[in-house]
Amino acid sequence: MKRFYSRETLSADIIDAALLSGGKALDGDMDSLTEVKSLQFNEHTVIFSILKTHSEYGHVVPVLLKHFLVFQTSLGVFLPFSKTSIQDSKLLEFLQWALGSIKLHLDVGASQEEAEFGQWSTPDSGNQPKSLPFEFMEVVAACEIGLIEAMYGRRVFKNFEFSLDVVRRRKKDDVEEIAPCIWIDKILQDPDTGHISTRINILSRSGMKYRVISSVVANGTMQDTKKLTEWIVSVVPSVVDRKGLGELVKELLRDAFPRIDTQLWIKGEGWLRSDDSVIDACVCGQELLTAPGTDLKRFYVDVSAPRLSQSGTLEDWNRDVLNPVSKNYVLTGAIQLGLAASMIDFLPGLSSCIFNFFGGAGRGKTLLLSTVASLYGNTTAPGQSSVGRGGRSIIETFGSTQRALQAKSQQASLGPMLIDEIGSNSFGDLDRYVYETGNGASRTRLSSNGDVQESPPKTLFVMTTGEEPIMSLVSRNARQGVFDRGVDINIGGGDVSFEGQSADEYVFLPDDIKKAVSAGIPSQYGTVAPAFIQALLSEMSGQSWEAELHDIKQDLVGSYPSYVSNGGAERVLTRFALAVLAGRVALRNKVFSEQYVDEIDLFNGVIVCANLWVTTRWNHLYRLSEALISQKRILQSSPRSGLKLYRHQEWRGNMPTLMISKEYLEEVFPGVGQMEKIGKQFKEDELIVRTDVGRNTVGKVPYYHLQTAWLKDLQIEWSEDREAFINVEPDGN
Repeated sequence: MKRFYSRETLSADIIDAALLSGGKALDGDMDSLTEVKSLQFNEHTVIFSILKTHSEYGHVVPVLLKHFLVFQTSLGVFLPFSKTSIQDSKLLEFLQWALGSIKLHLDVGASQEEAEFGQWSTPDSGNQPKSLPFEFMEVVAACEIGLIEAMYGRRVFKNFEFSLDVVRRRKKDDVEEIAPCIWIDKILQDPDTGHISTRINILSRSGMKYRVISSVVANGTMQDTKKLTEWIVSVVPSVVDRKGLGELVKELLRDAFPRIDTQLWIKGEGWLRSDDSVIDACVCGQELLTAPGTDLKRFYVDVSAPRLSQSGTLEDWNRDVLNPVSKNYVLTGAIQLGLAASMIDFLPGLSSCIFNFFGGAGRGKTLLLSTVASLYGNTTAPGQSSVGRGGRSIIETFGSTQRALQAKSQQASLGPMLIDEIGSNSFGDLDRYVYETGNGASRTRLSSNGDVQESPPKTLFVMTTGEEPIMSLVSRNARQGVFDRGVDINIGGGDVSFEGQSADEYVFLPDDIKKAVSAGIPSQYGTVAPAFIQALLSEMSGQSWEAELHDIKQDLVGSYPSYVSNGGAERVLTRFALAVLAGRVALRNKVFSEQYVDEIDLFNGVIVCANLWVTTRWNHLYRLSEALISQKRILQSSPRSGLKLYRHQEWRGNMPTLMISKEYLEEVFPGVGQMEKIGKQFKEDELIVRTDVGRNTVGKVPYYHLQTAWLKDLQIEWSEDREAFINVEPDGN
């Protein structure tokens, strides 16, 4: 938008020409348009300008004054035109670049410009001023100040001549039109296959309207005259000389290959690595973010359907989303887990898993997913209206097929994969999905011609919700390791209750916070991820993330019972430690505003999520401990006694080991198939004293030989005098 002020009252001719160009009077009589001195042009107008410092100013401006409505100032001249015939964004970008190359400026009305003071004029001849932008371009081209060369590289390619919008071929005294103007501006190489392609551009005209058609064409097709001609004929409303076009394209290619540097053609989001595997850049949506010292010109980004999208600003996201989120521990931890998903490839010892936030209906589970989604893009949950939100939603449902989810896991290059209602599946599907996701969601298959097609393993975090924990949904025959590939975080309010968890300790989600977050995420999303990625790229060269992660993990290990750091569970602690690290990176790089959170707030958020996992994952130990401490006396005996529960002669960790019959455990853990799951958990937690393969148990009463040192972490000790377990104070007295 631009305003022009004149000291003199404007004539009717000037006002008519200005109105034709999209102008609006700012003063005078608005009905009769008399006594007008000031005009305004908005986003429906384009304004060409030439400064007096231009070397050809004295040559070009007198010609322009003969044909157009012109506003002259002490600095230069301005020429407004209606944008109607050149609304195509690619065309406007191309014209801005070409005109800029010859030091002419094109304002497309995208922002408020400074006002200009001067004088309007129309052609002295009395003729109606020309009113189309391409009429201005034709006059400038006729002045021969390099416009055609700036647009198309050359004016003449052998016997082909470029005008403003048509290529002609001269044969002796004859001139024939070949095609609309065509030019090549990029040579691209696929980083995966090494194949070369070129980007071809066509200036297409339909009536008085122009647009630029661009397409990346494989080099083989470019040099196949028949295929290329068929494609051009199919996309432009112009007559094309097929034979002449083939010759023209060969000349364009001969000119382009030695002149244009080859770029890497980036067609997907994610991290970009150099030949020696050093991370150079990252693509977020359509945006290329680079590490310091990386040459931007190496890359050409063309992501056809980006997963990430943006709305609002980072500052407003902090105010409208992080501010209310910071008042709830679980949400604060969840957004850090969401950010950690973008760091998972940078550090050793990390593996894929599913974080399952489960609880009763109406607890805000889907809102939690949408809040995490707001870090990366569209926050629309399945089944909700997406009106007013751009980009595609990044929240999936488990209603998708397992293979579809597996494919989407491969595509989730940045951030977590978000799935709502993981409980909407059969047990077998969930077993396989959790296990395969934990192993990298790779898939190997044989093609029809006998080639092996393999998608490489991919490390990722999946975040999901449901009304039940994964550990109660998996089948009794689920493979070992499934319990630490699926991390259950209980947000309460459901039918499932857990010993050791207070219903009101971490209330989720109070109505005031729910309303505030719900109001913020529809319009503020997708701005955190680019800022966080840029922070990672900035820290990458001098980072000490591995040492930081180690220290954080040691703090976590020291906060929990010993069995939490055994086997697969230790990997889960590493994932929570990564979330803490991600939060610290975001805070120290001002992605998270210190106005709303500090390092302690962020750490506590992750700790609460980890606590809820621990008291859910080892809930069977809380229940078993209650059963054991209720026993007035546990005798040392042998299988011959027929006791359901007795002490074995072997001790571990200064605590007795127990022989517990399956019958006794079924009384503690009633339910079909429960003991098979509990048995797997005992084994994974390394609590079983003997798990010798092939031990002969046929005809014998089935017993579990369990260690009990873990009871110390629950302030329970063995009393040799009483021959029973007793509660002790935390200080041991």
